[in-house]
Amino acid sequence: MQTLSLVKVLTTSSNMVEVLCYFEYDSLIVNKFQDAGSKVRLLNLNRTLGFWALFKTLRKEIKANMPDVVHVQYLAPGALPIFAAKLAGVSNVFATIHQPYTEDHGRLAKILLRTAAKFTSAFISVSMNAEKSWFGSFNLFEEKKLSNISKNHFTIHNSIDLERINGIGSNLNRKELKNKLSIPNGIPIIGAVSRLRHEKGIDILVDAFSLLIRYCNEAYLVIVGSGPDEIMLRRRVRDFGLKSRVTFYGEAEWEMAMKLIAVMDIIVVPSRFEGFGLTAAEAMAEGRPVVASDTTGLKELVIDGETGILFPVGDISALMNALQKLISNLDLSHQLGIAGQKRVSEFFNSKIFERKINALYNHYLHKDK
Repeated sequence: MQTLSLVKVLTTSSNMVEVLCYFEYDSLIVNKFQDAGSKVRLLNLNRTLGFWALFKTLRKEIKANMPDVVHVQYLAPGALPIFAAKLAGVSNVFATIHQPYTEDHGRLAKILLRTAAKFTSAFISVSMNAEKSWFGSFNLFEEKKLSNISKNHFTIHNSIDLERINGIGSNLNRKELKNKLSIPNGIPIIGAVSRLRHEKGIDILVDAFSLLIRYCNEAYLVIVGSGPDEIMLRRRVRDFGLKSRVTFYGEAEWEMAMKLIAVMDIIVVPSRFEGFGLTAAEAMAEGRPVVASDTTGLKELVIDGETGILFPVGDISALMNALQKLISNLDLSHQLGIAGQKRVSEFFNSKIFERKINALYNHYLHKDK
C-alpha cells in the first residue's frame, strides 16, 4: 500500500513511473499499479536464483532504461537492487524500509542495511522508531527544512487516504453488511485486519478474547485476513469453544476491509513488532477506537489514553482489560475514536505524504541545477 501511494504521488506529479517486479506477482496488484498510471515490468524470476545471477539481471534491467531515480522497497534481498542500481550508473537511488530491526534479523542484517544505505541518496523509514532501531537515531523529513538534512536516512511516515476511507464508511449500511456476514447486531464487535502470521500477534488477541468472554458474555470477534497461522488460529478458537463467537472472514480487498472495519466497534492491532501500523491508522481514520501493542511504529501512531489504548507486547491480560474497559465505557470509546481520527488527519493523511515525497524527489533531482 505504501508503494502504491508512492506511485500515485509520482504519476500525479507528471513523472513517468515503472514498477519492476522481479519475483512472483499477483495480477490484481499489477492492475492496481497500472490503474495508478505506472507501467509494470514483470521479470517473474525464480526465488532460487542465486544472488550473483539476480544482481546481474537487475543491473541489466535497470541499465536498459537508465531512470533518473531507482526507488527500492527494502525487503529481502533489499541491498542487492541498491548495489545493482548504483553499478548500473543511476545517480539517485532511494530506498524505503518497512520493518523495524528485531533480534531475529541478526547483526549481519543491520550491518548490511547500514552499508547499503551509504550507497543511497535517501534511505527512508516508515516510522521514527523503526529508523532508530536500524540506525540508532532518527531524523523526521521536513519539506521546509531540506537544507538541514545532514544524514541520508530519515522518516517519512506512511499515510492513509482519509477522504476515501470516510466516504466508504459514510455510504455503508452497517446493519445490512452484518446480516449478510452473519455478524450479530446489538453486541460489541471486536475486530482485527491482518496477515495471519506470528509477528502480527493474532494468537494473542484470540487468547485475550477467550478471557474476555468469561467477564463479558456479549462480545463477538471478527478476524479479517489469511496467512500461514490460519489453521492454528482456527484450532485455537475451536479448542476454546468460541466457534459461535468468531468469524474468520478470510482475505479481503482493501475497500471491503475498510467496510469491515466500519462495522467493528473496537479494532485490535496486537503485533509483536510493526514498522508503522497501517491498519491502526485506517481504523483511526474511520473513527474507531484502537487497542494496539506498545511496539515500534504503533506507539508512534497511537497515544496511550488519548487516541487509543496501548498494552505491553504479548500481555494477554492487559489486552483483555483494555477491551473490557472500552466495552464498559462507551463514552471513552467514542472519545478515543474522535481523537484518533483527528490525529490521523493532522499527521498521517495522504496530502502530507504527497508534499514530502514531491519535496524529496524535487530536491535530489534538481539540487545540481
